[in-house]
Amino acid sequence: MREVLVVGAGAAGTAAALVAARPGVRVTVVDGGTGASTLATGAVDALPWQDPGAEPTCVDPSAREVLDRLGSHVVPQDGAMLLSTSGIARPAAGHDAALLDVRALAKKPIGVVCCDRPGWDGAALGRAWGRNYTPLEAVVVRHVGERVLPDADFAMRHDDESRLGWLADRLREAMARSGRQVAALVLPPCLGVERARARQLSELVGVPCGEPIAAPGGPSGLRFERARDRALAAALVERRSSRVERIVKHEDGWDVVLEDGTVSSSDEVVLAMGGLIGGGIEYCPAESVAASAVPPSPRLPFRLTIDAPATLGAYGQALGVPSTLFGAEPESIAWPFVRDGLMQRVGVLVDPEGRSAQGLLIAGDLRADRPRTWLDSFATGLAAGAAATLGGVVSATSRSPSPDEGPPIRP
Repeated sequence: MREVLVVGAGAAGTAAALVAARPGVRVTVVDGGTGASTLATGAVDALPWQDPGAEPTCVDPSAREVLDRLGSHVVPQDGAMLLSTSGIARPAAGHDAALLDVRALAKKPIGVVCCDRPGWDGAALGRAWGRNYTPLEAVVVRHVGERVLPDADFAMRHDDESRLGWLADRLREAMARSGRQVAALVLPPCLGVERARARQLSELVGVPCGEPIAAPGGPSGLRFERARDRALAAALVERRSSRVERIVKHEDGWDVVLEDGTVSSSDEVVLAMGGLIGGGIEYCPAESVAASAVPPSPRLPFRLTIDAPATLGAYGQALGVPSTLFGAEPESIAWPFVRDGLMQRVGVLVDPEGRSAQGLLIAGDLRADRPRTWLDSFATGLAAGAAATLGGVVSATSRSPSPDEGPPIRP
């Protein structure tokens, strides 16, 4: 039986594992903990800050099949328009199933639920989103302590069917009391953790209900984790909670050494452990060695957090050692000081099939020169999972940014 080991359980690692899990293949996922996908806000993008006038991202049927198995996100054929708690509406390729897509609701009256929740001002958000958004006073908080609960904990309350029914009753009462006809309702982040409860609540209330994009670390990331766990279990993927220390090539494949000293052997390895945010790459300039003292020698400003035969680079080239002991100034490699900076590009250099070495595939934010977006991570994960099992590549979108295309930066 063919053995495939995936390091990382974010969007890329999950996609790779689900594609690789097929008869005759044993797939193991090693998960070291929370990564960038768990911090995701729920928007599904192929490119950062997508132009509102751009054509919607077309998702390949094979990618849609895997997304359906995951069951946590929606990717409409025409794209989506999402609201955010920063007061803007912005386009996206898709979204977490609990978020409200207002693309088809242009100029229709939309109620914004006003309630006593931290960081939520329904009236102010409605004014920011547009004239067709109207405040709607409603009772959402059932117990006094819920006024200060974090969004994720508050959302978990609505996994309970009776609590969701109670919320639906309060929303219907608020709509009747206001005397206004609304085409949809926007609520604070609260619609479930085990599963997105937006559709069920919409059926109970009688109008579409959903959340806006919220801050990182909210219920959207937890909903992804729950959906990932269900999908991997259904695909009979083995899970191991540990961190990888090093990967060693041998004649018949690879040995993956975990932090407890355990060694797992595999025919193919997919590294999908994230980039700078996810923890797969560390920023470690020479001056970090000795604080205020003069560094003993210059060194690369970035390094992999595991020992693996992979080369870090950007702009299609391997990273070079800085010409000074203190390395490059941080302002010279990162947004907003520079456009298309090194920090947004750095990753592992790969061949056209996504391989760093024979039998070692790279996916997600760990790959150099890729847009740091949810859908691109998912796409590279699909490709890595297919290549690991069949020697082929699956394209997740009809348009994937070329390696020399930097992610657009908003001025």
